[in-house]
Amino acid sequence: MQVTENQFYMLKDIHVLTKVGSKGGCLPLKDALIYDPKELRGLQDNDYVKAVTLMMPCGGEVRGFKLTRKGEWTLRKLEAKYRLDSLDAAIQLHAERHCLTPDQVDILRDIYHFCRLSKSGGIFPRKEAEAGCRADDLEFLYLHGYILKIQSGDSSGKKEKGFILSNKGEDVVCDVEAPRERGYCSP
Repeated sequence: MQVTENQFYMLKDIHVLTKVGSKGGCLPLKDALIYDPKELRGLQDNDYVKAVTLMMPCGGEVRGFKLTRKGEWTLRKLEAKYRLDSLDAAIQLHAERHCLTPDQVDILRDIYHFCRLSKSGGIFPRKEAEAGCRADDLEFLYLHGYILKIQSGDSSGKKEKGFILSNKGEDVVCDVEAPRERGYCSP
């Protein structure tokens, strides 16, 4: 499928909204109403975006759309084609690491890296989390907004449940991993 210019801007908007903490890392359904439903459905049918449901610690849900790996790759490719500014200039937030244990930081790092594996579909599966992490650590991270519970479904009806990092959790991981990338040793 050839992505139209309108669909490119839809992908761009979805990508930008993933950086907005109040949107839960996705384009909410109510915000998606401004787009042509046929074009959005075309992106979903061709695996550029997927429908997600995020459960928040307060009990609320955010339903919306999130980019798939194919969508992210296509966006980068088209961005170069249109010679636009990079979308990776995210707002830097200050992490609140002082209240986390080393085990909790390790869980955040595990989620961060696992979600980048192509087999995971961008989700740290609930089964993996329950097998490898303490339940009280996961609950703490969820209740304090470092991770979000996610339920994802694609057009074939396959559902996945698990966790993703919130912007707050991703900032902690970036703060921890940045010194290692620069060659510094952690204390």
